[in-house]
Amino acid sequence: MTTRYRPNATKAALQRGETIIVPEINRVFDPIVVELVAEAGFTRVWIDMEHSHQDLAGLSNMILAARTVDLDVIVRIPHGPYNQVMKTLELGASGLILPHCKSADQASQFVRMAKFRPLGLRGMGGGRDSRFGRMVRKDFLDLANEHTLLGVMIEDEEGVDDADAIAAVEGIDLLFIGPGDLRHSYGIERESGEQSDHPRILEAFDRVGAACRDQGKAMGTAVDPGDQMRVLFERGTRWFNCCHDVTALINGYGGALKYTNDIVNC
Repeated sequence: MTTRYRPNATKAALQRGETIIVPEINRVFDPIVVELVAEAGFTRVWIDMEHSHQDLAGLSNMILAARTVDLDVIVRIPHGPYNQVMKTLELGASGLILPHCKSADQASQFVRMAKFRPLGLRGMGGGRDSRFGRMVRKDFLDLANEHTLLGVMIEDEEGVDDADAIAAVEGIDLLFIGPGDLRHSYGIERESGEQSDHPRILEAFDRVGAACRDQGKAMGTAVDPGDQMRVLFERGTRWFNCCHDVTALINGYGGALKYTNDIVNC
């Protein structure tokens, strides 16, 4: 038996009040992309399973790659059955993000599925996170509860309205605003401008930010580096998904094409 458990550096940094900077992998699910994220200087990565074709077998390989370069893996899971939460954690994910959280009750149910007693009733298995059942059980239960990061996405009007109660749920670490879907919920999805610069969206950031400050939780969002990120940082956002694989590839290839054409066509 062993007591060794992989610590969650991202959750520790969040608890210290540090700003968390995260790249996303949304479509290109090759373990090499995980390694390249680390080569670029990141210490964590967000893997999307809500909008993508990624399955648990592929996720397992991505997490294995992340462990070779000491990256925390944060997984946005789709809504679905309980074992989707349990299996993702047993594969070794450092944290889970639940999309479209509309109420404190949904947040509480998420904690119940993802944490062991006394916070929840997560099932006990023998996955990678427990070193395949070789950890001392009591140590594993306590360490898993301590280190597993849980975030909920606030991307509906109902979630904003219930932000105070959601932020008060024990076991929730992060309230992550999804400005694109929130625009849709407010019926302003076709209005021009950046995703986060509409007055109603900025008001939502203020409301969620106040709830997070009151409860000692963090507020996050996805936004590209630039003026809008600065605005949201000044409003109290401390977790930024700042880029993703598709944009990185398009910008990289597109930039190379442009600069090459500038040379050969001059």
